[in-house]
Amino acid sequence: MDQTNSLSVIAASPGEQTGTQRMHVRQFRAKPAQQAARHWVRGDMFATAFLNALSVVFPRGEAFMIEALRPWKDRADCQLAQDIATFITQEAAHSREHVGFNKAIIDAGYDIEALDRAIKQFVSFFSGCGEVTKLGATMCIEHLTAIVAAEILKNREHLEGTDLELRKLWLWHAVEEVEHKAVAFDVWMFATREWSGARRWLTRSALLLAVSLSFFINRTRGQVELLQQDGLSKPTAWWKCIRHGFAKGAIGRNVMGPWAEFLRPGFHPHQIDDSELLIRGENMLAAIKLVTEGSAGDAVRTTPTLSEKLAVNA
Repeated sequence: MDQTNSLSVIAASPGEQTGTQRMHVRQFRAKPAQQAARHWVRGDMFATAFLNALSVVFPRGEAFMIEALRPWKDRADCQLAQDIATFITQEAAHSREHVGFNKAIIDAGYDIEALDRAIKQFVSFFSGCGEVTKLGATMCIEHLTAIVAAEILKNREHLEGTDLELRKLWLWHAVEEVEHKAVAFDVWMFATREWSGARRWLTRSALLLAVSLSFFINRTRGQVELLQQDGLSKPTAWWKCIRHGFAKGAIGRNVMGPWAEFLRPGFHPHQIDDSELLIRGENMLAAIKLVTEGSAGDAVRTTPTLSEKLAVNA
């Protein structure tokens, strides 16, 4: 039985915060990651391979995105500059925590060198591009990570059966990815403010297709590499990765709709209203903290106020 189920009412206790702050930095430090089992996601080698393959790319990927946004902090207006600063702080924390998680992957017996090499090549390619192109790549990566994070928050079964400390790490990361999902997009819009609407749409659509193809191929290759180390043949690993990733209720299938939204002219990330989803994520985190730390930590909320909804969608 899920240890947080019995705490759902407590986690949703009154404690509603008001205000219009769009993002905030959560003080989070994971305990040294210890994977009780090699397949730490309820014994499922495919779900484990998916999340492990994601985690391996986070430290270098987050560092790339920080460097892509940092030059724009002093050029943007006050609110956007503040958003960039918060984004950088959040992403730096994500990178730090996944370094620790990746050590646990290695300790579980996996060789992640090939996965690390793939993200290093991706970062190296875009690092040689101009500032606006790096921003565009970051904008697209953020869209991909945000829709996966939202799916994890929306369907709790993706993390069911996991160690609570590990679940806390992934929920915290997911909440902040959804929370800052529009920052890179807004910075790119600021950087391209003199472009025509058609040029913007064509450029960001082409970038999304390119980044998504790279993301799909390299993350699937990463999963296959890990599954081969679990004893599967390469063809079997490829086939089962695709089948499990796009089965009914799977993350791959469920994010296709939100992914395609990005290609719509006039799209903005906040047109997908995740305000209630963020509160759900905060409440799940609070429930786990009650078990693991004896305290819910940050105040938890049940529903967003009108001012919060306006701020999130501003």
